[in-house]
Amino acid sequence: MADDAEQRRAVLQKYSAGYSLRSQFLNNLANRLRNRFSRQGILADLDDVEQCRAALRRCRPGHSDLSDCLNNLAVSLWDRFLQWGIPSDIDESIELHRDALLLHPPGHSDQSRSLNNLTISLQDRFSQQGIPSDLDESIKLHRDALLLCPPGHSLQSSSLNNLANSLGDRFRQWGVPSDLAESFNIFSQLPHTSHAVSRKDLAAAKSWAAAAEETNHASALLAYQTALKFLDHHVALVLSSSHHFDVVRMATASLAVDAFSCSVHHCTLTIAVELVEQGRAVFWTQLARFSSPFNELSLPGDTGAVLVEEFKQLSSRLRTMFDQSTEDQSSQIRQLTIQWNDVLSRIRMFPDCSRFLLPPLFSDLQKATEEGPVIIVNASQYRCDALIVLCDQDPVHIPIDITQTYVSELSTEFQSVAEQFGCSDQQNKLVGILRKLWHHIIEPVVQALGVLNVRPGSRIWWCPTAEFTLLPLHAAGPYERERDNLPQIYISSYTPTLATLICARQRNSQYATTQHFVAIGQGNPEGGKELRCIAPEVAAIARRLAPIVSSFTSIQDSDATVQVVLDALNDNQWLHLACHGMPN
Repeated sequence: MADDAEQRRAVLQKYSAGYSLRSQFLNNLANRLRNRFSRQGILADLDDVEQCRAALRRCRPGHSDLSDCLNNLAVSLWDRFLQWGIPSDIDESIELHRDALLLHPPGHSDQSRSLNNLTISLQDRFSQQGIPSDLDESIKLHRDALLLCPPGHSLQSSSLNNLANSLGDRFRQWGVPSDLAESFNIFSQLPHTSHAVSRKDLAAAKSWAAAAEETNHASALLAYQTALKFLDHHVALVLSSSHHFDVVRMATASLAVDAFSCSVHHCTLTIAVELVEQGRAVFWTQLARFSSPFNELSLPGDTGAVLVEEFKQLSSRLRTMFDQSTEDQSSQIRQLTIQWNDVLSRIRMFPDCSRFLLPPLFSDLQKATEEGPVIIVNASQYRCDALIVLCDQDPVHIPIDITQTYVSELSTEFQSVAEQFGCSDQQNKLVGILRKLWHHIIEPVVQALGVLNVRPGSRIWWCPTAEFTLLPLHAAGPYERERDNLPQIYISSYTPTLATLICARQRNSQYATTQHFVAIGQGNPEGGKELRCIAPEVAAIARRLAPIVSSFTSIQDSDATVQVVLDALNDNQWLHLACHGMPN
């Protein structure tokens, strides 16, 4: 199919220079060229500047398309400036945006857009040329834009974020303390957002957290709590799909681990557990099932059933509004959000629903440690730490004196060794990695467990985050004569989150009288390297477990198809995998 931009170019050529709608066609062609450039990066498409000039020349004062023509030419010049850095392009873009703003006086529906476009261009010129008046004017315009976004407006968070960041920029330039103080006073309004949360709100809260970390501001922890609250609310409302999963994964990539580090820095260890759990639980919940948290909501009685149905309908309507969101719909979204929050408050009044759509408290998460301690090992851009979570006291902090970069390098080294494992050289490299893990991470934790009277031979659970998830913590050790490695000291298990461990035990207790086990081995993967020890491994497990479990199933090689394995996961509580694996 022909490119849309080329189709419009062909249509334009059919009309003479005097055709009354020619300016509209020129505008449309310029828009398509600019969109194609943003997608494909075809530099020739930046010539849409001349298309926009031609369209603007046809628009006399008072013409209905004048505002769009001014804006299109200004944005096209701005795009070209970003690519080639020609000062005259950004200068002209700013003047055109000023002209467009004059056409949008207070009360005009497009005033907010014009203010935003002008401030962006001024800030970009300031970044290149350092003209102080540009930054001052952009701050003034951001203040004007914020007045157009009162509490409840869907763009209030973005407007607050823009003004706070501009003030922060000015503080970094000239070091005026009042600019920094005002910047964080503005950021501190974000937790009071009353509209339905969107990705823009989440971005604003993350911007606040980054600014607070950069300046070591006391509001950093509140910023992370706000960002994670926004993430929870956003996940509760938006449609569950693979695209949504990618959005959640990107949003939580560093948010949870950075929040953990910030909490540890402020010595609020129980909050550290709550925040990292909150952020990672969103990720793992979405990974496990693309469904909204309220799909399984059930309340007693007719009143409860009506309330559940009303809540689901409001949520569905809000999701639809988000998908089609425009500034004109902000009042409708605001009204729906008020109704949604009201129904949510009534749901939380029912027994056992007080924490519905709220993250678990530390006292709830602590139940995961009833059968042994859980060790959270965290790597963030700011620091690395371990927390030992116990059933009868506050978490115990173990500092880890390495950087996230070092952990990442160690992880990359381990993946490389795992892919080429087999020769003695690779075995020596693996032992070297396990020794590094022991020295920097595991040995300090083992020493602390000893002080805490966690007896040798007992079971412990590792809960790694970030790059730590790709490292074999359970196999670490000094690997020296007459010294024990971790497998000789404690029995290690893993859990992605504390809540996951709690849920697994609750499900397992329902089948206390029957234990079904499946061992899956794939020693001859299609297109993969042969694994010769798979069959003996599965046989050894069968000899140990078959006599003591209710049923033992072995699925190997050609029988181990994706569908067969998925079916087996539904029919068994216990699983052993003997095969290649890859991180994702």
